[in-house]
Amino acid sequence: MKALTIKFEGAEKKLEVILSSPQTNLRSNADNRWDRVVEASRALILSHVSTESLDAYLLSESSLFVWEDRILMITCGKTTLVKALPEILNIVGKENVAHLFYEQKDFMFPDEQPSNFKADAAFIKEYCPGKIYRFGVPGPDCVNVFYWSQANAESEPDATLEILMNDPDPSVMDIFSEKNSGTADRAESRSGLKNILQRRMLTDGYLFSPHGYSLNGVLDDNYVTVHVTPQPENAYTSFETNIIEKDYADMVNRVVSVFRPERFTVVLTKNSDGFDPMLTDAVQGYLLAEKSMESLDRRYAVNFMNYRRS
Repeated sequence: MKALTIKFEGAEKKLEVILSSPQTNLRSNADNRWDRVVEASRALILSHVSTESLDAYLLSESSLFVWEDRILMITCGKTTLVKALPEILNIVGKENVAHLFYEQKDFMFPDEQPSNFKADAAFIKEYCPGKIYRFGVPGPDCVNVFYWSQANAESEPDATLEILMNDPDPSVMDIFSEKNSGTADRAESRSGLKNILQRRMLTDGYLFSPHGYSLNGVLDDNYVTVHVTPQPENAYTSFETNIIEKDYADMVNRVVSVFRPERFTVVLTKNSDGFDPMLTDAVQGYLLAEKSMESLDRRYAVNFMNYRRS
């Protein structure tokens, strides 16, 4: 009998809630509030690291980050991330939300998911009547965004860089298995992943059994998060950070040089308050296949690029 292939969906769903003003007790988990938020999405908290400004939770499916003025949650697999939104609004109060983002890359195995982007957006609209944006041609390299903001909502200088990589190098993916590396620290060293993290960054890595890997890195109010699905039939990895750079070209090239994907997507979401980071088209060894930019409102805009190996 042929072995059954488990189709794990590495492509993430992402929910970000930005508040109009800080809430000093928001980060506390003394009442298990963040456990309830995570469990609403069908995930579990595995570990936790903190700075003075930020709490980073490593989840059974990806990550949760909590500041005093925002919440960012990323999940993969068959999670139901939008179901975490009512729990979050119960904690912060809908009237205190300035901006809300929900993002979803088109899935490799959409029939395996408990819902789709259209249904998720309809669920969010029951709380926040936002607008849908689609970046890219429909398919596995497309990114869907739902965005809502309060009228006259303000925001500090803000940027998020995502590098979403399909078909990464199989020899690199082999490193991210318990059999081949044994520990998260060894996988990070062997793959070269440590070389793209800032030296003073506090990291929390997890090597799943039998394979799979997640990392949260925090420094002050900045984060880096990496997730690896190494199975050959659905290999995928993602990198995301809110570190603001004047030019993101070096960061993109360094990340891509570690994972060496056949194709990848870059998403830069930024606001327009006083800075304009650069994102050049050139990535060594790759051709730019698709490019677009769209303003979500007066505050935020999204730069979207798809690359394929040359």
